[in-house]
Amino acid sequence: MNEFIFPFTFQNKRYPYLQIGLMINSSEPPPYDVLNEDGDASILITCDHADNRIPESLMGLSISDDLLEQHIAYDIGAKQVAIMLSEKFSAPLLMANYSRLVVDLNRHPGDPGLIPEVSDGHEIRGNQGLTFEQRQQRMDEIFTPYHNRHKALVDELVKRHTAPIVFSVHSFTPVMQDFQRPWHYGVLWDQCHELAEKLVVSLRENESLCVGENQPYNATEPRGYSMNVHA
Repeated sequence: MNEFIFPFTFQNKRYPYLQIGLMINSSEPPPYDVLNEDGDASILITCDHADNRIPESLMGLSISDDLLEQHIAYDIGAKQVAIMLSEKFSAPLLMANYSRLVVDLNRHPGDPGLIPEVSDGHEIRGNQGLTFEQRQQRMDEIFTPYHNRHKALVDELVKRHTAPIVFSVHSFTPVMQDFQRPWHYGVLWDQCHELAEKLVVSLRENESLCVGENQPYNATEPRGYSMNVHA
């Protein structure tokens, strides 16, 4: 498991991993929210792409408002599903509060998609020509606090349960690069085949659903970051 080191000293009780920086001002939400932290389920639910918010200082990344309502900015509907599951199972939930266009919490440092200059054919002008310091600020104020909190939640769950589950909620757009995706649900896994298979079988009890196994993305050859690092 990778370790993240904070270069900051500021902490508070509600968000112990939050550093108030220059990009996110004090009137804006923190980089993440945790719901149902004391839930007694042996499950941690996460939502890396829960919101499409852009810090005010970034001036909307110089893109049109309608792009912020599309899948390139966040996982549409994933936040609502994650909250519903958290409430149903009494499980803690970690949710990101800023758009994946600011910094993608499910991409490895060094991945071009971490701070995308182009997303699904759309230029993200506010991400182009960034200095090292500008990129690092997004890591320091959003990426690192989120993943430090993620690690702490997993560590706490491991203390209380023998084999806890990390369940990451995403959504995928029905059409990508002119391909009409047939799946209603996609169950993605790498090594946890037995648990994934149970979920697939359960979903397929509804014969009207098309359930993808490692579709539309294959978690055995992942670009994803969160599950590899924390699970």
